[in-house]
Amino acid sequence: MPRLVLAINQQNTMQDKSLINRFEPWFIVGAATVYVIRRLIEEIYRFNDMVETALNNRVPSATIWRNLDNYSHTLNNNTPLIAGVCLFLVAWYVFHNLAFPRLQERIDDRQGWLYGGIAVLLLLASALVYHYLKLHIRYQENSTGEIIGLKVYSLYRKRVVLADAIGLGIVLGTYELAYQYYQFLHRRIAQETTIHFQLVSYLLLGGVSLIVLTFALNGYLPQVLWRVGLGDLLLTLGLLMQVFFFQSYAYDYIIPILKKPRLSEVELATSIGTYLLTIVLANTLLWGAKTYFHYYHIREMIAVFSGIVLVMSVAFAYLRRVLTKEKTVLQTQVSTGAAELASLRAQINPHFLFNALNSLYATALKEKGEKTADGIQKLGDMMRFMLQENNRDRIPLDKEVAYLHNYIELQRMRIDESHDIEIRVNIQEPGRAIYLAPMLLTPFVENAFKHGISLRHKSWIYITLTLDDTRLYFKVHNSRHAKPADVPERHDPEEDQSGVGLDNVRKRLDLIYPGRHQLDIQQSEQDYFVALTLVYW
Repeated sequence: MPRLVLAINQQNTMQDKSLINRFEPWFIVGAATVYVIRRLIEEIYRFNDMVETALNNRVPSATIWRNLDNYSHTLNNNTPLIAGVCLFLVAWYVFHNLAFPRLQERIDDRQGWLYGGIAVLLLLASALVYHYLKLHIRYQENSTGEIIGLKVYSLYRKRVVLADAIGLGIVLGTYELAYQYYQFLHRRIAQETTIHFQLVSYLLLGGVSLIVLTFALNGYLPQVLWRVGLGDLLLTLGLLMQVFFFQSYAYDYIIPILKKPRLSEVELATSIGTYLLTIVLANTLLWGAKTYFHYYHIREMIAVFSGIVLVMSVAFAYLRRVLTKEKTVLQTQVSTGAAELASLRAQINPHFLFNALNSLYATALKEKGEKTADGIQKLGDMMRFMLQENNRDRIPLDKEVAYLHNYIELQRMRIDESHDIEIRVNIQEPGRAIYLAPMLLTPFVENAFKHGISLRHKSWIYITLTLDDTRLYFKVHNSRHAKPADVPERHDPEEDQSGVGLDNVRKRLDLIYPGRHQLDIQQSEQDYFVALTLVYW
């Protein structure tokens, strides 16, 4: 029953996510359209009220229209609002659907950074078009405060454009963080059978939707974004965004560097220096936007903001590290316990099996079957490895290599020399004590022999293992063969065995070596290639 409930939750979650991804752009565009139409109508009423108020204060109509001689309501009010909102929506789409997903998957994705740069340019264009074309109207008064006409003025300044573009970027980033948190809750729903995560996700979705609709129907942006009130809110959101970004950077790059056993002072100084400099530059830009780049009280404010971001980001990064480590230990213990249980179930009577193998080995020697005796000995060594070494957290690399050699030699014995099969092995023996988790390399070799050997066609398997001071490089390249549809091919019985499985290896690598491995798999109809790079320090 729990599995059935979990499956239903996952199916419902996927359907909800698909619906949200489908209707989210329409919802955003619809809310923006409502906001623009409402603002255009309000501006018409405001313009008419200002003209009527000036006329009621005995201002001649000729004076009023002479004051408005350079003002076009379509060009200087409607066009900048519509164009600015359209450019902002395009920037949102590029960042939300093209840039952020790529950068979230890989921070060094060039295409992701390209789309991010395009989004920044679109935000700048949105602020530029709006302030360049927009003309504002206010009452013109004399020294006694009486209205004597209308005055047209512009707020277009380069520093205003840059500051408001930063403000729009903060709005964009805040929406993205809220959306990613909602996606996180959705993923938790797929893993939990309880209802509280689903309730929280719906509350978050409903809250964000309500805020957007309320703003579209009643909200009003000031003439410039960083005015008192909205400016303070943007400043707070900007600090929170920095904490989120820099804690993620510290978690992924700074803390792993500090864990290295052989850490050079130059590398440490470069990493920490870059981290601190980036925080200072980000807060300099943020405070510059808040003050429209007049930078009053710059030293005090940047020091305070940088200190807040630094302390909070490092604290959150270390907290994540501790929680993730505990979770990894628990998952590893559960995985190891399940593997040990499966191993114990398979080990009906290990002592009986070893005694039987020893008897077969002695019989083969008496009958002068040296090849058979050698195979039995290798099989015994492999079984001893599986029973004694395989359940440990770390084993010496030379034992894993010995197991690989025994496995490959046993596979060679099963292959008829008359078949066109090439097996090429180049394994570098470790020159010092290197430890790694057991059974990380063998599954790739098992997979190559299961799927790369054909008794009808030319087959080949190339296995390479090399080492340097901190990394292990393991490559397996094998042929692939399509099975005939009409004639059933007699394949190797090993092909029916599942082994450890590549999916299991991926999960173990993610658990045991997070951020310290790279697994690349390439395949075609003719060949299959696996390359594993592992940092073993």
